[in-house]
Amino acid sequence: MSEILILARVRIHEFDLPIVADYYFEVSERLSTVQGSLGLSVWRDPRDPESFLVAYEYADLAAAERGLVALTEVRVLAETQAADFRPAHVLRVKVFDRSARRLSEAPQTACLSMSIRIADPGYSPELLDDLGRTFEDLQYIPGYIGSVYGTNDVLEEEVIGLVVWANREAYVKSLPPVHQVSDLTMYSRFY
Repeated sequence: MSEILILARVRIHEFDLPIVADYYFEVSERLSTVQGSLGLSVWRDPRDPESFLVAYEYADLAAAERGLVALTEVRVLAETQAADFRPAHVLRVKVFDRSARRLSEAPQTACLSMSIRIADPGYSPELLDDLGRTFEDLQYIPGYIGSVYGTNDVLEEEVIGLVVWANREAYVKSLPPVHQVSDLTMYSRFY
């Protein structure tokens, strides 16, 4: 059975930033009791300071479901906001491959690049292979910390890839000379 990565993209108004720490520590404590919970991390988009990515890492689907049950007693991050409320956009990713360190093991200076690509119907295996070759090459670039990629578990043509870099400079140096910025979203480690 493959690992599961839950990615929740949420917007948090600047007035509500203190709740992020409370949420992170409460959820970390709750998930520490869940068998198969592998990590939690919170990332922030430096270009849009109200945009966050919360990554939950699990050993398998059963662990992800146990994690969800454990979190039912914790108020959802978006629900605790006083200034604004917008529901999170959540992706459940069936991990195809992971290399080196987990997202949750990244240092506080780390940056995360995330891509979401859509394969033509029936061609997700080819897109996964292409992404695998790309991620294999990225391991040799200074500042590479780890990567993970897989498919949306309800839409296998949607392929999600994440690469962790030691810092923003390493991320920038990893970009090819002719890079389509729209392909990637960059986040900085927040918690």
